[in-house]
Amino acid sequence: MKKIINILVVFFSVAFCFSQTTIALKRTSFEIKNQNFYIENVVNDRQEMHLGAIEDDFGNKETLSFLDGTEVTIKKFMDAILPAANHKTPIHIRINKLKIEQVQTSIEERTARVYIELHFYTKSGKELYKVAHYEDQIFPESKVTEIYETHEKRIRAALEYCLWSFITAQKANTDLNTGKVNFPADVATYEPYLPLGKWFNMLTYKRLTDRHNEGWNVAYTGFSDHEKELIIPFVLSYGQSRAKSNIVQERGYSSVDSYAFGFGFNGFLKIFPGFYLDIGVNVPIGIEVLRDLQEKKSNNFLIGLGASQGVKIIPWKDYGIVIGAGIFQRWQTSKVINRNFGFQLELGINF
Repeated sequence: MKKIINILVVFFSVAFCFSQTTIALKRTSFEIKNQNFYIENVVNDRQEMHLGAIEDDFGNKETLSFLDGTEVTIKKFMDAILPAANHKTPIHIRINKLKIEQVQTSIEERTARVYIELHFYTKSGKELYKVAHYEDQIFPESKVTEIYETHEKRIRAALEYCLWSFITAQKANTDLNTGKVNFPADVATYEPYLPLGKWFNMLTYKRLTDRHNEGWNVAYTGFSDHEKELIIPFVLSYGQSRAKSNIVQERGYSSVDSYAFGFGFNGFLKIFPGFYLDIGVNVPIGIEVLRDLQEKKSNNFLIGLGASQGVKIIPWKDYGIVIGAGIFQRWQTSKVINRNFGFQLELGINF
């Protein structure tokens, strides 16, 4: 039994190690010259010790961390840019936030981000300056390996931005006569942080019914959920409908079937994560197949304008069941029914 426990411990230890990916910052190729300060100490105030979790080419999640730890890595980077000297003022920095993200943000693109928040202090502990910044870069969805290989480049760019921001603020608050720097209280440069949206893929099946028709529709929907109230998804759909026999016979036909592709504008108005108002305007284009009472077949080109309003429930997780309901209105160039109004029920999956 003891051997089995030891084997399990080794197995999980190895599995844990393989789930960790380390990043080593490259030495920068330049130093910031003619500056009167250097970075004496780096303190990591972040609650998370890792830099973030990403997905590899196979969809497995890995946590990122610095090879030498956060404080040592950032200190070495600062020493290369701002070498210490006796005549320079020692400055301390605190890392409040440092996070790496990479998520799918469109049907064919993935966004990689580094977000950082640094606070600059005197050696005595007086706060001088605060800066928050993010570095974004957009890649094709297939370039997962390239994204990983360039994370450290974005970290270096974010750190350099923060240093230049502090230097610029220092110059702006320097007395030209005395050379003394007087930072005003709570001076800061903050870029508002907008979380990268979670990307949803959905396949849905919809049943539609109105006074004169019954039909169905299948659709692919892709969208990036974000903090904005209105979300514009990417939608491709195909549907079929059949006119009910009573109205068909009144118009001199034995059957009328419609086949149409849909495209247009859809908007999701987010009430809260997972629950949305679904508002859409679309242009159905297709063909209407008619058979008269003598079973003679004829075709009619269909184009129209439709609108829909409803609600949609999308689970706030990687996989789940999508449920929707609403009403629709449609006008089209049909030889049987030009205008209709009906109800729709939707069921699908998100992934």
